[in-house]
Amino acid sequence: MSLTTKSLIEVVMVPPAMVDENDSIAIVAKVLLQSNKGCVFVTSVGEVVGIITERDVLRVILKDGGMLSPDIEAKDFMIKPVTTISKTASLAEADDLMHQMNLNRLAVVEKEDSLIVVGLIDTELLQVSIKTELIKTLKKRQKYSQDK
Repeated sequence: MSLTTKSLIEVVMVPPAMVDENDSIAIVAKVLLQSNKGCVFVTSVGEVVGIITERDVLRVILKDGGMLSPDIEAKDFMIKPVTTISKTASLAEADDLMHQMNLNRLAVVEKEDSLIVVGLIDTELLQVSIKTELIKTLKKRQKYSQDK
């Protein structure tokens, strides 16, 4: 499998955690804890409009003196816009985009220019996947060299 042609993101992405833009910070925190993904995507009418990380929730809590105000909604502290990548993109393309944009996570969408999130890929998952594919490729080449 070639890293640039066949190692598609859709093979290694994980399901996204989602909240609605009108969900309270308490709901966002609960989804973050339950999903164990480090971030949630914020949606409005089914389309992604923002992202919230665990760090973003901590910032809001610390800003408000350690209290969680039930009036704070996801749309009030989400980060936007969300950087997306098509599920048919290669792992190398995802890696390049993350480095260019200095990001740790990407929203995976069905197709380019879509706002319907179908997955999540982060730097850790990406690095493990690229390393795995590289090892597979090297083993195939070694076997090919030995068979000659």
